[in-house]
Amino acid sequence: MIPVAELLNTIAQPDATWQIKAEQRQGNKKSLIFSAKIAFKILDKLRQNRLAGKQPSSQKALAELLGMKPQQVNKIVKGHENLTLETIVRLEEMLGIQLISV
Repeated sequence: MIPVAELLNTIAQPDATWQIKAEQRQGNKKSLIFSAKIAFKILDKLRQNRLAGKQPSSQKALAELLGMKPQQVNKIVKGHENLTLETIVRLEEMLGIQLISV
């Protein structure tokens, strides 16, 4: 009979995905900072709209205006979406704010 520890070692596969993701984040640190700043501006504007009774006041309402799924807007505000210039311009127009400047 094979010992349990030996059996587990033959079956288990090492998981290095966390390390790969961590290295990618380090390599993209500057873009992640920009994504976080954009996300903060979007969330802040949605909060301001909610307090003022204006639209869009939620991620769902913003998604509807942009013709996106709410999940995609959620990815944007979490900084998990690589935004195109077109998407940034549409967000700026829908929210009436400036997200980036050149």
